[in-house]
Amino acid sequence: MASANAEKLISRITEAAKEEAEGILSAASAECERIRLIAENDVFEIEGESAARIRRMKEGVMERSRTNAALDSRKYALKARRQVVDEVFELAHKELLSLSGERRTALIRGMLISEAEGGEVIHPSKEDAAAIAAMLGDINAALKSENKAPLSMGDELESGGGFVLKAEDYEKNCTMAALLEEIRSRYESEVAGVLF
Repeated sequence: MASANAEKLISRITEAAKEEAEGILSAASAECERIRLIAENDVFEIEGESAARIRRMKEGVMERSRTNAALDSRKYALKARRQVVDEVFELAHKELLSLSGERRTALIRGMLISEAEGGEVIHPSKEDAAAIAAMLGDINAALKSENKAPLSMGDELESGGGFVLKAEDYEKNCTMAALLEEIRSRYESEVAGVLF
């Protein structure tokens, strides 16, 4: 009888141990499943974050590329416009230098009368020296009527046209190049507006 009780006891202990083991295995299996689901969720979130980061990086690269392309395009357009404006003023300079006869004489005369304050020395360009010398009497008569001292002739300049007026305390550059530079500084934006 003792051995039958011992066997029953052993059998119950074994049964209890099996049930406990099955419970532990079931709980372990459930915990494994829970951990697997958490891991899958973490992987899904990491993949989502990575995809979002990659998308943001891609969008950033694309935006920078668009911005750089727009800037390069503007630079090119400005350079092209600047070149056209430069060509316009270069053509104007050539036209100004090619003036001859009465048109050139009238321009030089008008510049001398408007720029002279009286008493200056005219340093003419080689191109305009003879014409200025020829009209100096008329210019001095016009200045006299405005109560200004007469002008006198000075040394010739290698300037490409026009003259320089020199007094004791100032000098006025009235060469064709200086005239064109002044015209350009005043009207460059208007010229660009007309062209573009």
